[in-house]
Amino acid sequence: MDSGISNGASGAGLRAALMAAIAYDEVCCACQLQITFTPQAIIINGRAMPSAANRAREIIREIIGSAPVWDRTIST
Repeated sequence: MDSGISNGASGAGLRAALMAAIAYDEVCCACQLQITFTPQAIIINGRAMPSAANRAREIIREIIGSAPVWDRTIST
């Protein structure tokens, strides 16, 4: 299983676009979300409202497409 993000220039661009989209989203910016990229999945960590974690998953699907996303957030 692959998280959908490869190494190299295109992978770095996708990671940067994803991080910026989540950081500047009006719902996600209220929380401290950390995004980790592993070969198995994209992992969402941190303390967040459920709406922010859901929005982060939506953004990941919009930018990356179908990739496994693990939500390890703690609800606040």
